Amino acid sequence: MSEWFSRLDFAWPWAGVLLFVPLLMRFLITPQPQESEQVRVPFLPQLAEALQLNLAAPKAGWGPQLLFWTLWILLVSALARPEYLLPPKTLIKPMRNIVLILDVSGSMEKSSGQNEQTRLQAVQQTARTFISQRKNDRIGLVIFASQAWPFAPISEDKQALQSRIDQLAPGMIGQQTAIGDALGVAVKLLDNSLETDAAKMAILLTDGNDTASKLDPKVAAQLAAAHHVMVHTIAFGDENSSEEDKVDTGLLTDIAAITGGHAWQAATHRDALAQVWQQIDAQTPEQVKTLGLSWHRPLFVWPLSLALLLLLLFVSISTLARRRV
Repeated sequence: MSEWFSRLDFAWPWAGVLLFVPLLMRFLITPQPQESEQVRVPFLPQLAEALQLNLAAPKAGWGPQLLFWTLWILLVSALARPEYLLPPKTLIKPMRNIVLILDVSGSMEKSSGQNEQTRLQAVQQTARTFISQRKNDRIGLVIFASQAWPFAPISEDKQALQSRIDQLAPGMIGQQTAIGDALGVAVKLLDNSLETDAAKMAILLTDGNDTASKLDPKVAAQLAAAHHVMVHTIAFGDENSSEEDKVDTGLLTDIAAITGGHAWQAATHRDALAQVWQQIDAQTPEQVKTLGLSWHRPLFVWPLSLALLLLLLFVSISTLARRRV
């Protein structure tokens, strides 16, 4: 019980001064004398005896006064807004913002060589697993092909992010690859995040080389480093391919080195890519901050309700008593 009272507080304690207002009204305000007219009645003693005017006036009972003071104290207590301080709850605040930068160019429609999946389908499946494991990170999404677009804001809503990943399709924003532009968009997205004290990380996945960027990829990497964004890169393609869109592992290695990240290379099948995601997950443990927050639960409704209930009860009893007379 003592602990309960120790957590009881009043938001407006100065309202307690109002408790003394009725006493001040009683002693400071003097009643005005009333002028009375007198008529001389010769038979006044007989009249007073017949009308029983010589009896003492009934004194006011203590009940109405007790009711008044009880109601007044309850109303003033409600006005003071009593509050109960709830025990602190432990909250976990994520301390890392991650942006996934995923390639959705036309080459992502090629077969991954496993279960007839395309490369993008393999990326979607393994990225969903990675997201589900990062329970205490805020994650956003940037997609790129001929252009780069922020596709999901940085947030803790993993379900919404998974839904956005399901909507990806090869060639949805062009056939080429703009790696530098995508990295620049990711840096801007991280800078605009409300959580300025969180660590910033990006994971860039592509199966080709830069063919459409307006911003040079290495300049974008230097920009990311200047904004304290660590970039991990994943080469998900065949570096021995002679085609124009073969994966540029050298560029991805340079981007990772400039930003302090790590460059991974996965073969063009899902299992190899899943192992890369697992390695990234293992090497970047979640960063969280534990907060102990308390809330105030308002209690003014209790004295206010009790005052209204007492007033209603008094009015009901008085009405019944008058009807019986």
